[in-house]
Amino acid sequence: MKSCLAKIFLGTVLLACTGIPGNGQRVVQPNLDTFSLKDLLNVKITTASKTSQALELASAVVNVITRDQIRIRNYQSLLDVLFDLPDIKVDDKMYSGMRNSVTIRGTQGSEKFIILLDGINIGSPSGEAMPVMHNYPVHLAEQIEVLYGPASALYGADAVSGIINIITRKPLKKEILLDISSTAGNYGYTNTTLFLSKKLGPSTNLVISGQYHYDRNPDYSKLYKTDSLSNTSFFADRTFNTVFGPITPVTPFVAQYKAPAEAYNIYAALQAGDFSFKVFRNHTRIPTALGNNVRNAIFNKDVYMAQSVTLANASYKKISDAITSTTSLTASKYDLHPGSNYRNLYTSMEPGYKYSTCTMIKGEQQLDYRVSGNLDITAGVGYENYTAIPQSADLEKPVNTRSNIQGSYLGTASFYKPEGLPAPFYLIQYHNLGSYFQAQYSPGKNINFTVGARYDRNSRFGSSFNPRLGVVYQPSATTTIKLLYGSAFRAPSPSESYPQYGSFDTQDSGKTYHSHFLHLPNTGLKPVRSNNIELNIQQRLTDNLLLTLDGYFTALKGLYTFADDNQTTHIYNNQFNGIPVDYIEVFVNSDRQKNFGGSLQLKWKHRIGNFQFNSFASLSYVNGLKENGLKESSEEGKDMQLDFISPVMVHLGSDVKTGKFSFSPRLLIASRQHIAGVGDTTGHIIQRQTIPGYALLNLSFRYAISKQFSLFTSVTNALDQRYRTVSFNMDMTKKDTELYYGQPQDPIRIMSGLNFYF
Repeated sequence: MKSCLAKIFLGTVLLACTGIPGNGQRVVQPNLDTFSLKDLLNVKITTASKTSQALELASAVVNVITRDQIRIRNYQSLLDVLFDLPDIKVDDKMYSGMRNSVTIRGTQGSEKFIILLDGINIGSPSGEAMPVMHNYPVHLAEQIEVLYGPASALYGADAVSGIINIITRKPLKKEILLDISSTAGNYGYTNTTLFLSKKLGPSTNLVISGQYHYDRNPDYSKLYKTDSLSNTSFFADRTFNTVFGPITPVTPFVAQYKAPAEAYNIYAALQAGDFSFKVFRNHTRIPTALGNNVRNAIFNKDVYMAQSVTLANASYKKISDAITSTTSLTASKYDLHPGSNYRNLYTSMEPGYKYSTCTMIKGEQQLDYRVSGNLDITAGVGYENYTAIPQSADLEKPVNTRSNIQGSYLGTASFYKPEGLPAPFYLIQYHNLGSYFQAQYSPGKNINFTVGARYDRNSRFGSSFNPRLGVVYQPSATTTIKLLYGSAFRAPSPSESYPQYGSFDTQDSGKTYHSHFLHLPNTGLKPVRSNNIELNIQQRLTDNLLLTLDGYFTALKGLYTFADDNQTTHIYNNQFNGIPVDYIEVFVNSDRQKNFGGSLQLKWKHRIGNFQFNSFASLSYVNGLKENGLKESSEEGKDMQLDFISPVMVHLGSDVKTGKFSFSPRLLIASRQHIAGVGDTTGHIIQRQTIPGYALLNLSFRYAISKQFSLFTSVTNALDQRYRTVSFNMDMTKKDTELYYGQPQDPIRIMSGLNFYF
């Protein structure tokens, strides 16, 4: 097996070297040789300015993933796409509740960027962190636009590290189009997608799409046998030797490692002239034991977190002379399903149920005014109204959503309180009024200025003003220079302002209660602020060879950190609802962060005989510091290195086509990874602990049997490495840990499928 993999790797490197590297820029036509890189730089994007403009002239750094690339690389999920992009680090299967962490240019967190579908936010309306996997419809995309850096000047809250905009496939002139794919692989992997487009009239089209994914997942206790933290031999006596001591669960569990995951998305759109109506729903169900080792959490299929977003959008677009008016109304609902539960050492291995929900209604009006041939103005106003119940404490039973929302704290049922100690539920109603303005001015053919700003007024946390500036200069036909400034804010989600976890005990059968530790709400939590400056230079060496150099500096302040209530907010004074608490923890705005880095990217399209190559290579570097205190003057202690980064990352790959066959090898090399643990405090800067980096080789193959049928195969982690990534609170010096010393990742996985296109 190892020798076979070595041959695969050698062949991949040789093949990639025949055409070094390129993230192509859009596929309106199916053949790689249809457009040169020069042509593709002029492809139209909408994410950078909320209006259509050429990629090369956009006042933003945007990577475009085309329909052709999605097909050749057999992307099954948005997570697959992110692994191949420069300046992005993905840590998968590492945390309960949201499964993975995505770090963009050193800014960690999937909640710090937003995911759009044709410009509509399809994530949680309240900003809750959600898994990035098959819940987002890559199969539906004509192209995916990934914008790097702050973008609140147009999009408002949470566009801190970037935006991912999935631009849907547009109906063709054909009366009907049907595209179906079905994939199966080892460890119980399945994925099925459907895309149907039907022409109902001269200007009326209907699109229906769906995807369902299930993954039984590898049994890590068998893959990592030499790791004592993965050893399940203790299942025989059904007692967990946790870091808190031995715990024998009362509630039955299956004495096996089982951690399945599932996801689906459903989409329908009706386009009738200038009017469109869309509905979308996504859903994930993942294990809540992720991140913990098998001695400190139960890996069973009924121990899960299930989240969903349901959305409806109606819009009307009217073009009149130089003015385009777009009116839209959106309703969105997030649900953390009542059956979601944890079973770990913090719940004494009993099910602790969670519940949360949020409903949002949004109206927005945007006007685009073509003042002259060299001046464009975009302005808009939007109003959002929210009703939310933040994530609950650990509950004894699932909430009954058909009656009044109520429940009791886990483990508090007693003689005098047979129903347990009632847990509080917070009902939050708030609104946001936002307005934005942007002007794009071209005094000459070779220079373009962008000036814009957005003002938001939120009834929970006050106002926010976010400007942006951009200059795009082309000193020659082959050189483009972009100097950019952007700002953003991350709004505290209801579950960050109103978090609840911890436990209670009673020594007198429920007459009185006591708690050693609680994490409780801080309703005064403010947004995280971000400012970014960037220089981007694109040099087209030939029509099909593009070199890009990018450098950036990002400053964030007001980052959320854990704090002692007695030393910071003084909200509780060791009391909660009349119950004494030894230690109360809250979130506060405290830390600052500075990220700096850059990337060198090369894209090359060429032919050798009957082989067409679309290749890419990138070298990314990121580093930075975390500082305590809201200001430099209030800083105490030393600065600290960033966690969740590999300072150096390399991407190599090529999309190769010949006749009916296509092949796409992609190699990711990550340097040593910074984790949360402290390594060295003797210098001026506190050094992070590190774990080894890794090399991840992914391969994709596709063969077109006919115009209607294709066979495809994907191999992930083709080198079959037992590599590990970063998780929260990881500390290599901690002898008794509930986590891992490096989060185990999947071995080699092979998936094959059939695509039918009619």
